[in-house]
Amino acid sequence: MARIDEASWTRSLLDLFGEGMFAAVGARRHGDWRCDALDVMRLATADPRGWPRRVCAPGGGVYPPGPDGPFGAVVPADLARVFPVSRRGAEQIVVTLQGDWFRTDDIPDFSAGEAGSLSRAHEVLGRFGEDALFFTNAMSARSDPHADMFRREGAYEGFTGHVMDCGVIALSAAEVGVFWGFTPD
Repeated sequence: MARIDEASWTRSLLDLFGEGMFAAVGARRHGDWRCDALDVMRLATADPRGWPRRVCAPGGGVYPPGPDGPFGAVVPADLARVFPVSRRGAEQIVVTLQGDWFRTDDIPDFSAGEAGSLSRAHEVLGRFGEDALFFTNAMSARSDPHADMFRREGAYEGFTGHVMDCGVIALSAAEVGVFWGFTPD
């Protein structure tokens, strides 16, 4: 896997993540990765490489850190409701976050842009290396971590105050990334 640099990371992040989406990375500092993921979700940690994050609320505002952010009420036990997913599945989920209901049907001109979107998702998640682990709240991964996430059921184990939320948590030995989308309230 090719090493990703800040320029390609930023370009891919800007292409994939818009309003109502969350993309941030933090350092692994705790014995339990769930605590690290919560720090990222609450924007309580900076990107260890100093690279940008995208935390854009619906309407274009910025999600605030702490309890007023989209993950304000999430506790470590909530993260028991995420399931392992393959790298391919994680990349597909990151792409589907562009659709209002996290489906490819809701992404304008999806068939024309599918390869490019997958390539950008591959770049974003490539940051975590070959040995990365990925988790999602998409229910299809519960029974099959290798399921085609472009053609999955639309059921999610949401745990925010939004009507629906879906995403991917990426883990390496040094970093944890949270890539999430939220439906409009």
